Amino acid sequence: MIRETIKKHDQLSFEIKLEFPVSKETRKKDAYFVNIYLFLPYALDVNKHSYTKEDFYNSLKTYIRLTTPSYPLRNITKGKNSPLSKLKKSIADYVSEPGDDKRDDFELQVKRFCSILGTALRNAGNQIIRTRNREDREALIDDYVAHVSKIRKGFRELRKIVNVPLKSNDFYDIFRFADEYQSLLVERNLFVLLGALEKKKKACGKAHLDKLKGLVMEEMQYREEQKYPSVAYTHRSNEEVMHRASRLKKFIESNLFLNTDTKKDGVIAEQILFALAAGLAMVFATGVAFASQMIYGNLTLPFFIALVISYMFKDRIKELIRIYFNKKQHRYFQDFKTNIYDQRPKKIGWLKESFQYMKHKHLEARILEARNSMRSTEITRESMGEKIILYRNKIKILNKKVKSLNDFKGVTEILRLNISDFTRNMDDPEKEIFVKTKNGFKKAFANRTYHLNLILDYSKGTDDQMKLYKLIVDRNGIKRIERFRFQKEMEKS
Repeated sequence: MIRETIKKHDQLSFEIKLEFPVSKETRKKDAYFVNIYLFLPYALDVNKHSYTKEDFYNSLKTYIRLTTPSYPLRNITKGKNSPLSKLKKSIADYVSEPGDDKRDDFELQVKRFCSILGTALRNAGNQIIRTRNREDREALIDDYVAHVSKIRKGFRELRKIVNVPLKSNDFYDIFRFADEYQSLLVERNLFVLLGALEKKKKACGKAHLDKLKGLVMEEMQYREEQKYPSVAYTHRSNEEVMHRASRLKKFIESNLFLNTDTKKDGVIAEQILFALAAGLAMVFATGVAFASQMIYGNLTLPFFIALVISYMFKDRIKELIRIYFNKKQHRYFQDFKTNIYDQRPKKIGWLKESFQYMKHKHLEARILEARNSMRSTEITRESMGEKIILYRNKIKILNKKVKSLNDFKGVTEILRLNISDFTRNMDDPEKEIFVKTKNGFKKAFANRTYHLNLILDYSKGTDDQMKLYKLIVDRNGIKRIERFRFQKEMEKS
């Protein structure tokens, strides 16, 4: 089934990551349906005039990439089919018999190794953070440090077989880029892990925190020894360090991101409908002309007036029919269709998406029930004036094409929505209030926040799932994102 994660990307953006796995069955393709409902308070003054379909798509960034294969840290270096073994074999093949195909395979394998390591580090870090028992957590930290050290040592040892004179000047450079990226990757994940552990009281002993910090220092010193430009220093802007890290990330992750071609959906059908609208309007105008000619005759004033009136109504009829078709066509066509290709490029699937405003009375009963369960007050009419945005997403994956891409078992879509248009009409983030004291009352300040309620409703055939989230937002941006659970969701999970 679809796996989703939602997080705050920056102060004004949140990110939804949807993973669409390929079925293990022998089906030719998988179809997934995602409906994202965003419930906006009336006070934000968001409507179809102030926030149009074009505004939404301008605020939305969509990325489509292959889903990174998942390996535990201990398996990255273990066995003949481990990522490290595959990378080592790819290097040996190219060094023994250089060629463009083998050079491309080496680049693919080294990038894939980095991506696998990134996912494994994140998963292992999350497991440590989630573990409640201190003794178990410390054992996991010991394993984490041991496995990361082994992986980094194993990769660095490949330098001996990579650093050889070959026709391809960038062969060794690619290895160094990957080495530097991995060092930054380990460091960043360690910072996240240390930050989470230090927030928890007695999460682990000082000795284990020192082990993690020692791993950070080891990577910093290593980059300095290798004269990599991504070493940060105090009393510097370190602008180049951030730029370097961003460039390395784009270079490594280029093996995952897929090529896309986006076009408006239903263009031919739309033109046929518009032609039909023009034809119906013409039928009316011609009918009026024939009738008035038969009644008043040719070249008469009444006949002339009838022709003018029929022409006026013809244009209005055509426009009204076009508006009607526009309102109805979202039932059959989406706004855009995006074809998805791999790097070769071969088509591996397609995606359709659409945007519209919804009314409460048109919501499905289960969606309405889920929304009502998210009420933060006892006010029963809280939904009055609330605006509802519905973003539909339909993706189809050609199973055999994806399975042929070695290790990759699905496609991931990343949706990043900027909410700056929603914050425009928000009040100041702090409001003056009065609080009770022992001697009376005094002035104080309270945070003025707004709740943007989000429902993710997705399915594969008849298998439905629903996830509920609450975005706590003020004028300065997103403060936090909270997962909300209600009874039916808990029953399914």
